[in-house]
Amino acid sequence: MKITPQISLNLSVIMGFALIVLLMVSLTLVGLLRIAEINRHMEKIVTNNNVKTDLVHVMKDALRERTIITHLVSLLKDPFAQNEEYLNFNDQGVAFSTARTALEGMSLGPEEKEVQARIRALTIKTQPSVVRAVDLAMDGKTAEARKLIETEVVTAQKSIALELNRLLELQKQETGNAVAKAKDAYERTRLLMLVLGGSAAGLGLGIAFVVIRNANKQADLLQHQAMFDNLTNLPNRVLFSDRLQQTALIARREKRAFGLFAMDLDRFKEINDTLGHHIGDRVLQHVAACARGCLRESDTVARMGGDEFTILLATVSGHEGAIAVAKKILKAIGKPFMIAGRNLEIGASIGIVLFPQHGDDPDMLLRQADAAMYTAKQAQSGYRVYSDDLGHGAEDRMALQSELRQAIANNELVLHFQPKIDFSAAQVSGVEALVRWQHPVHGLMAPDTFIPLAEQTGLIKPLTKWVLKTALRQCEEWYRAGISLAMSINVSAISIQDPEFPDQMAKILEDFDVPISQIELEITETAVMSEPVRAVECIRKLSALGFQIAIDDFGTGYSSMAYLRELLVAKIKIDKSFVKDMASNHNDAVIVRSTVELGHNLGLKVVAEGVEDQAAWDKLKGLGCDSAQGYYMSRPLPSVDFLAWLQKSPWGIPIKNIS
Repeated sequence: MKITPQISLNLSVIMGFALIVLLMVSLTLVGLLRIAEINRHMEKIVTNNNVKTDLVHVMKDALRERTIITHLVSLLKDPFAQNEEYLNFNDQGVAFSTARTALEGMSLGPEEKEVQARIRALTIKTQPSVVRAVDLAMDGKTAEARKLIETEVVTAQKSIALELNRLLELQKQETGNAVAKAKDAYERTRLLMLVLGGSAAGLGLGIAFVVIRNANKQADLLQHQAMFDNLTNLPNRVLFSDRLQQTALIARREKRAFGLFAMDLDRFKEINDTLGHHIGDRVLQHVAACARGCLRESDTVARMGGDEFTILLATVSGHEGAIAVAKKILKAIGKPFMIAGRNLEIGASIGIVLFPQHGDDPDMLLRQADAAMYTAKQAQSGYRVYSDDLGHGAEDRMALQSELRQAIANNELVLHFQPKIDFSAAQVSGVEALVRWQHPVHGLMAPDTFIPLAEQTGLIKPLTKWVLKTALRQCEEWYRAGISLAMSINVSAISIQDPEFPDQMAKILEDFDVPISQIELEITETAVMSEPVRAVECIRKLSALGFQIAIDDFGTGYSSMAYLRELLVAKIKIDKSFVKDMASNHNDAVIVRSTVELGHNLGLKVVAEGVEDQAAWDKLKGLGCDSAQGYYMSRPLPSVDFLAWLQKSPWGIPIKNIS
């Protein structure tokens, strides 16, 4: 799949938002995990310190109670009371030792361990004195007991109490440190969350900026596409119409003139069909560049579609100025140029109108420019300034184009057949199928009136297909009736330059039961020479299929002998322009004689067309021409009339009755 800028933008936005979501999720997870870790650490420290504090308090309480009991035993006189306190003294000693042992088994810092070591040492040192003082008191030696308590026991127990207080202080410090670390961890977590959140926000802003920027670019692009032609980057029909309207308003207000050209390329359809649309596109770009280079900044050249261009001259100094610009454009376009290794030439036809001389309505001016352009194209004059007599011609041409399309679709065309007479047998040997249009208003129209129109408008392909199928159907009908005549069918230049034409012909033949050797395709010499390499290849393929090939209008296209040798043709037809006056024009007679000799030397049959009298017939027969056709033998005839001619003409052949 091709990644377009729009798809790329969409993917970038999606990925950006996905990254934002990922950052937000990461932010939440990291924050929660960090907080949970801090809480667990704090909980562990607090729990540990609480236990240690409780144990220290147990030791302090036990130490205090033992101190009190030591004094109390020395004061009591009752042996039973002394004994009870003695038992309590031992219990407090056990409580102290148990708490101290439990505390030593916990995780302690270095200072706590030092304090614990001192407490153990003091306890070991003091314990004998405490026990001896209690024993003296229990034995009634109160004075000695008191002295020992005051001189040794109290001092030692104060030292132990101070160490226990030091333990509490250390635990307090540890709790404070833990709180400080937790606070620091909370700050780092908050900073991390701020960084991640800021990154997400920054990325979001970045994406928003990119989206807005690209949306603006897309809007500009869409506006450009709406107003300009994508291929040539010229203004399109919409923008040109707006500029034409604005120019007309300014011209009315300032009472000045402007010029409007309609330009259409000559033979562009042929280039597209024979060389391909990619070459045609490059030709259009070349023409656009040439036209732009001939105009001022204030002027406008636009592509209206296909090979149609319009040119707006913002100011113009009458007919002479407009014609000078038209000539300049035609000269620039007409220069040979290279495309894909091919040396090409293209022509154009320009129709010229002036404001306000030819009118002040922009739409009407465009129609008038079109009418002048079509007139220039038909006359092959390059350009034409509009005049009132051209208006109806353009409308008639458009109507005729639409009617021709309908005539092809509705089978309103007819074929007439002109016989070809073999000189040696003095008998008809084949026919040429010639198309006519039975128009409901204009009557029977000759091909010269509509074939050029078909070539210019792209109708030549369906028209050629209709002629081929109709001629083959007639040939099949005659063949089944025992009439074995070669059927000649004219093929246009566009068809012979089309690489797909041989395959299309083979497919059409599948529908008819006709010997392919009976079908002769006539191709004009100029059609071959317009693109000889492509034409030679097409003709070779047609010959390989079994078609007979004849070069029509020979002598008018300046054929290269090299190409003529390469063409697998069976016949050449001498153009009627040489045959018609050969009896009275020595040059034409020399051309005909040379052509007959050339054809025979190349092993080809030679057919003369345009034989209109006995003198031409006799001259051709004397030159050794193989066959001829023309009004002298018969005009082109409808099928029924041609069958009658076959029966009545001295050149005819006997036929069976055909129902």
